[in-house]
Amino acid sequence: MVASTQASAALIGLLFVSVSIAPERVFGGRAEGGRQALALSAFTALANVFFISFSGLIPNLPFGIFVMVAGGLAASQTLALLTLLPSWRRERTLLSSLFLFAVSAAIYGNEIAIGVRLTFASNDTGALTGLLQLLLGGYSIGLARAWELLGAPHGRGPISALWEWLRSTFASPRAGSPVDRRDDAGRDPSERP
Repeated sequence: MVASTQASAALIGLLFVSVSIAPERVFGGRAEGGRQALALSAFTALANVFFISFSGLIPNLPFGIFVMVAGGLAASQTLALLTLLPSWRRERTLLSSLFLFAVSAAIYGNEIAIGVRLTFASNDTGALTGLLQLLLGGYSIGLARAWELLGAPHGRGPISALWEWLRSTFASPRAGSPVDRRDDAGRDPSERP
């Protein structure tokens, strides 16, 4: 828990630095919904890991209740991402954003369930092990979303290839639409001067 508290605090600080380089791209009036979702998701995941890890170090704290509260707050923040749904459609990031939402909601929902278990059986080592695995999932969401927020290239492995195939299959414009007929300069060939 000590190492997790320190690591999550450092990563939150780095996330703040990366957003502060160009805050108008993430939180300005003309910010993209996808970038807002990435920033909020990364912050929520890392803050969730930080507070759960830190609370595990405090003696005599009802740890299960704190896990339920932290999971509930993170879940509500994740639900708030759904307000960005129209901009996800406009920016064509709907599929990846919904995937992010589903994974995050599953992690925080399981945290709440484990918090209930720990409230009634604080010595349940299986529940604690499950919670630690969820914290690793929180780290992976936070780091992956922060990496994407920086504009880093996507991976080249089999998961990335599958993701790109799904995205191109389900998020591409319909065949024959004006977008499909445009040339490299963005002009429709039927509109020649």
